[in-house]
Amino acid sequence: MTFKTLGWLLVLLLAFFAGLIGTALALIAGAAWALGLLAVVWGLFLLAESLRRIPLRDVAWALGVGYGFGVMHWLDVPAEAGSSLANWLVIGADLLCLVFFALVAPAILGWIAGRWAPPPEPEPELPVEKPATPEQLRRWGPRD
Repeated sequence: MTFKTLGWLLVLLLAFFAGLIGTALALIAGAAWALGLLAVVWGLFLLAESLRRIPLRDVAWALGVGYGFGVMHWLDVPAEAGSSLANWLVIGADLLCLVFFALVAPAILGWIAGRWAPPPEPEPELPVEKPATPEQLRRWGPRD
């Protein structure tokens, strides 16, 4: 693993923790703050996707997953120790929340950004070598 890869993983991990802590603070402050933070995270993802900036999109995805983990932490209610059904229901809700914030929401946002984004510019044509004439083929030897 190179230093660049390790540094990039560290950036994604810090973005995840920023999303997690930001969500916890926003949920303490109120639902409007939490929805505002979600709008900022998803707006950043839409911007990165429409501008085709892959590193920024990955950071926004990590922020979104951190936001999802913050929501999971907020949804977890203390269940009775003897009630295994309640524990399984909470685990199922956590799994649905994680799948939504890690897979479904980025896919929907990517689809929306793809519809808004202008089509990519065509690449310029590269010069192509003209095919050899029959005269050149006769003059060339087997070592050419």
